[in-house]
Amino acid sequence: MAYDNTNTGAAFKPFDSMKMILQGKINLEGNDRKVVLVADTTKSGMKIIEVYQKVGVLFENDKRGNDNAPDYSGPMEDYAARTQMQIAGWKKQKDDNNYLSMQISQKHGGQQQAQQVSTAHLDVDDDTIPF
Repeated sequence: MAYDNTNTGAAFKPFDSMKMILQGKINLEGNDRKVVLVADTTKSGMKIIEVYQKVGVLFENDKRGNDNAPDYSGPMEDYAARTQMQIAGWKKQKDDNNYLSMQISQKHGGQQQAQQVSTAHLDVDDDTIPF
């Protein structure tokens, strides 16, 4: 049986060569989208600018004493399917590395159905992350 990594991924501490240089918006087929531009250098030494598009936002949650509740949650749009999704994140740590475990679910009349779990690893010091 093959491993299915649909709707999963990971994010790590940026390479030393990477630097966010600009932010703004771009209009794609009549839809404004927020973007971030990151300067980097390829292995061959060529300077490039990578364009990243916002897909969602996470807001800090008041867990109200429920340790299993997500630390962050917010809306996420699936542009290809043109559906609204929900993203939730839980702060985690493994081997002294902080990361955010995320679960994406689709909104259905107030009910959410879990689709997949993806993990974004934040390999940075506690002083530089927002949690």
